[in-house]
Amino acid sequence: MKDRQLTIQWVVKRKLCTGCGVCAAVCPHDALDMTTDDSRGCFVPQMREEDCRHCELCYEVCPGHGVDFEGLSQKLFGDIPADIALGRYLASYVGHACDGSIRYDGASGGLVTALLIFALEHQLIDGALVTRMRSDNPLMPEPFIARTRREILSAAGSKYCPVTIGAAVREILHSKGRFAVVGLPCHIQGIRKAEQQIPELSGRIRYRISIACSFDYSFHGTRQFIESLGIAPAEVQELQYRGRGWPGSMLLRVKDGTETVVPLAQYYRRLGPYSLWRCMLCSDMLGELSDLSCGDAWLPELVKTDKVGSSFVISRTPEAEELLEAAATREAVELSELGLQPLLASQGRALFKKRKLKARMRLARLWGRCVPAYRQKLMDPIPSDYVNMLKLFIARYVLSGNHRVLRRLFNTARRLKRRKRKEPAEREAVVSRNGTA
Repeated sequence: MKDRQLTIQWVVKRKLCTGCGVCAAVCPHDALDMTTDDSRGCFVPQMREEDCRHCELCYEVCPGHGVDFEGLSQKLFGDIPADIALGRYLASYVGHACDGSIRYDGASGGLVTALLIFALEHQLIDGALVTRMRSDNPLMPEPFIARTRREILSAAGSKYCPVTIGAAVREILHSKGRFAVVGLPCHIQGIRKAEQQIPELSGRIRYRISIACSFDYSFHGTRQFIESLGIAPAEVQELQYRGRGWPGSMLLRVKDGTETVVPLAQYYRRLGPYSLWRCMLCSDMLGELSDLSCGDAWLPELVKTDKVGSSFVISRTPEAEELLEAAATREAVELSELGLQPLLASQGRALFKKRKLKARMRLARLWGRCVPAYRQKLMDPIPSDYVNMLKLFIARYVLSGNHRVLRRLFNTARRLKRRKRKEPAEREAVVSRNGTA
């Protein structure tokens, strides 16, 4: 007989919840609500004990306490992937939307937006689970089922905040038709685990598209950054994290109509200390259980020349490969083959996820923290990984909490370190100018 503790509350108490919301979507007794944990700035499920029947379905579909990647890969794809970094794959490409406005307004070339619109307009799907920012509360995300081109376009661009997809997944579960689901790797993990328990859900999802993710960030990160600009979060009328070419920028529009635009590089590093703890324990940057994986193509040649954006895309299933081929043939997207080595070289965080995870987990256990159980091959860390992870944990603690003195000391040290790196280049520039004068 199983322990009655094996509900989603067991996961939440051990701080392993990813906030994906799949548990709330599938609960047959409607005993779970996704609520905001104000102290941590993320979503967590809240259980109504009087409605819970301890069926344990919420625990079974949860990706937070663990994922059997090898078992799921065997069931879904028919084999266990040999590639530790990428997982199962059929092909990889670099590409973008052919529609110039979709490409310019997307996070990295509008590829996912263009694929969804193509699939919808060619009756391959009846809708797509996507996420936009709420019109009545612009700092909060709104996952929903987009059923028109306009609705898909309204969800273009990345969202650097927690997203819980439970209500939208429940709508899919209780709707007729076929759908695409766009989410982070943890969302896709939850979906895949739910499909093993609820076969009809699998029948309703045609494409599972994962956006590459190294970390997700708490709501506190966005709020703190907005406040650092001298803008009151309550005054924000519209928030866009990405768009306006590549690598893009954040757009903040306040109620008096004033707009502030901040380049990605300027604000993204400010979000780093607000990465969610559970994201530090994740092994899956590239959505290994998806049909398609997409993300910024940080290829050296594109970084230098591409100002409108391109995405890498990894196809993992024959149906996904067929979608890409059809969309490219009809000129909805433009694709070029991408070698695996350039792809991996452009995704440096994949190494962080795969090799350094063991170091993070061992350090977490030393501090008395629970860690998820993954059944998959991981790279062994090297000694310097432990030092780097310890520095990361300390930086995250100092910068994300209410530790003003420590934060000032850390920021000062970081500025001095950057200045030392710049000094040789500045001296070279002076010598060069003097030499050519």
